[in-house]
Amino acid sequence: MRLISLGVAVIVAALVFAGLGDAPFIDPPEGFHAVVAHTMSARGDFVTPRFDGVRSFDTPPLLYWLLSTAFALGGPTAAAARYWPALSGVAVAALTAATGVLIGGARVGLLAGLMVAANLGIFLHARLVEPDVLFIAFVTLAYAGFAAAYLGRGGRRGLAVFYAGLALAAITKDVVLAVGAVVAVGVFLFITRERPLGPWVPWWGIAVLAALPVAWYFAVERRNHGFVWYTVVDGHILRYLHDRHFPDGHASVPTLDFLVATVVAFLPWSLAAPWAIARSFRRPWRTATDRLWVLFAVWALFVLMFFTVSPFKLAHDALPAFPALALLVARVWDDTLVAEPRALRSRTLLMPIFAVVGAAGIIATLAWRGAIDARAQPLRWLDAATRNLGPRAQELPHESLVLGSVLFSSSVIFGCAAIALAVAVWRGWTELGITAALGAMLAFLPVAGRAMADSALAWSTTPIVEALRLRLHGSDLLAHEGAIEQSASVALALDRPITIVNGRVSTLAFGATFDEARDVFWDGARLRAAWAEPGRHFLVSVAAAERSVVTTLPRDSVHLLVASGGRRLYSNRGD
Repeated sequence: MRLISLGVAVIVAALVFAGLGDAPFIDPPEGFHAVVAHTMSARGDFVTPRFDGVRSFDTPPLLYWLLSTAFALGGPTAAAARYWPALSGVAVAALTAATGVLIGGARVGLLAGLMVAANLGIFLHARLVEPDVLFIAFVTLAYAGFAAAYLGRGGRRGLAVFYAGLALAAITKDVVLAVGAVVAVGVFLFITRERPLGPWVPWWGIAVLAALPVAWYFAVERRNHGFVWYTVVDGHILRYLHDRHFPDGHASVPTLDFLVATVVAFLPWSLAAPWAIARSFRRPWRTATDRLWVLFAVWALFVLMFFTVSPFKLAHDALPAFPALALLVARVWDDTLVAEPRALRSRTLLMPIFAVVGAAGIIATLAWRGAIDARAQPLRWLDAATRNLGPRAQELPHESLVLGSVLFSSSVIFGCAAIALAVAVWRGWTELGITAALGAMLAFLPVAGRAMADSALAWSTTPIVEALRLRLHGSDLLAHEGAIEQSASVALALDRPITIVNGRVSTLAFGATFDEARDVFWDGARLRAAWAEPGRHFLVSVAAAERSVVTTLPRDSVHLLVASGGRRLYSNRGD
């Protein structure tokens, strides 16, 4: 049985690690996280994260600790930075497969392990420097431990894994969702009428869960007064009330957009998800294994409902539900394959996938032929980097994207898959249908990765960095207009301080209130005064030209050197 998890891990590793360092850093979020980790290593301070010298508290430390180890071995490169998120993606697939084998058998484990990786949501985010997939890996590990304990495998070790996994998740991304995983277990035990509850929520388990987060929160608060208030009150309570004292500029997505993005990110498996969730609640639950399916349905519903009703949400916030959904959907397919009573008919499962795959093939073909423009919208769905451009009055650099080969490959892949699915629907061959669906996704994901790399190149700071390396000298002023996370990889590449102009609305908003940040954050008036002083000055701007601070500078002292990736590089002297 372990060979199934190993086989899934090998397949997924080949997917997520291929060409991992081909694309430059995507700003945001990658450059920002890389600079924080690099600064942490350089300063030797592994308690207080900093962007250069400015304190940064929006992301807990575990990602930065891991990035620091990767940079120590491979240097601060894109490939080294993406190693841990990619490895986390492999771990999510392997752990999901192992859990599927444990509660549903070999075929469920194989299908679930492949499904959780063979979708755009997990695949793309496993290739980004961000904490999301690492967080999902720890939650998946936690639930695998709980499932083993619930089935009587390994005694208390399973429960220890459950609480330790959630403790690691809490210092990876978010304490609230980590605690939510415990709440989901409580709801599961209530629904299944488990009594008593004490054995599943032991005092030592709560102690294990609390130890790491409490220790880190205490250490950071001791050094940075106000951190706990900022994180708990401003970062959670006031964020959801849209009344933050320190807004970070992230744009929440409407509820409908969130739900559509979730369905699209988990295609084609999301098409069977409603039936899969309902199937888990169907009685009778004769065995412990039958009841465990309720737990995964409860967790998936908890994540989806929490963010659906939340006033603030991002398009990818539902990703932690994907391993549970993959298990539930794999069970539905397994029921049909073995012709279980009350299982869905083969055509009922295959027809929606055939329709989606066929539509994807038609859209890709039309885009390849130039009938529709398929460049701007995918960029807006890729990450917060582009969704936040509107509120920040920035431009979307999609005109430079050349996606001909990507679109052609997509049309061929989906066209061939649609033919195979049509045959499967016609003949009622479930095995052919699931093989074609999985094969299509596994073939398409490297193409999606290539499109992601093309998008990163279009948005890259590389032309700005190259221009600065040719012109910038030690005493020159280098400033950035707008939130620095929009061009953070410039700081990593040049390894020198950058003055931030009109950029307090960012993830550094709270850090900007500390004394050492006083000379880092400038307003327009201070830049105008410095611009008139002797010497050469450079300004990287992410603001639209008509709204930029350069419109307030003397016209003959503003020279545009480079315009690329939605950014402009100005100097007070021309070349």
